[in-house]
Amino acid sequence: MTDQNQTAEPDRGPDEPGQPAEAPAASRLVSSRLLLHVTLVLIVVMPALAWLLRPAPQAQDAVSTGQEVGETAPDFTLELFDGTEFTLSAHLAENSTPVLLNFWASWCVPCRVEMPAIDAVARQRPEILFLGIAVQDTETAARGFADEVSVSYPLGHDSDGTILEKYPILGLPATWFITADGMVAEQWFGQLDETTLEELIERHHP
Repeated sequence: MTDQNQTAEPDRGPDEPGQPAEAPAASRLVSSRLLLHVTLVLIVVMPALAWLLRPAPQAQDAVSTGQEVGETAPDFTLELFDGTEFTLSAHLAENSTPVLLNFWASWCVPCRVEMPAIDAVARQRPEILFLGIAVQDTETAARGFADEVSVSYPLGHDSDGTILEKYPILGLPATWFITADGMVAEQWFGQLDETTLEELIERHHP
C-alpha cells in the first residue's frame, strides 16, 4: 500500500532554483582569469615582437630631421675614448676622405648587432673614416659597451648632446654618410647589415 502522505521530490532541471551552481561558476571564473592573463601577455609581447620583426627602413623612406641631404655637414669636435679628439672640418681639410657617422647607445639592442657588421665593412674600406658616436647615454655605460663590442673604428661619447643637436635622429641606430667635400649624402635610420651598408657606400663612393 502506498503512503498517501509521502511527497515525491520534484525533478528540477539544471537551471531551476535549488540546483548547485558552484562548479559552473568556478569554471567561468577560471576561464575569465585565463583570458585576462593571455590578453595582458599579448599587450606586452606583441609590440616588442612587431618592433623586432619590422623590416629595415629604406633610405628613400628616411624622414627629414632638419639637416637635409645635399647640405653641408655641420662641424663638430668629439673626444674619443682613446683620449684623442676628432674635428670634422680638420679631418676633411687634412685627409679629404668621406666620413660615416654611426650613432649608438649602450641600451640599444639593434646597435649591439649592427656595430660588428659596420666594423667588418670598415676593415674593408680604409679609404672611409668610420666614426661611432654614443648619444643619450652615460659615458660609463658607453665605454663599457664599447669594450664589449670591441670594434676597430674610433668611438666617442656626445657628453653634452651638442652633436646630436646638429645631427638630429629619429631613433637608434642612425647613420650619416658625409662625402669628402663635406656634404650630407645620406641619412639612414635603423639597423644596417653588411650588405645594406656596402650598398649605401657604393651609392656615394663607388
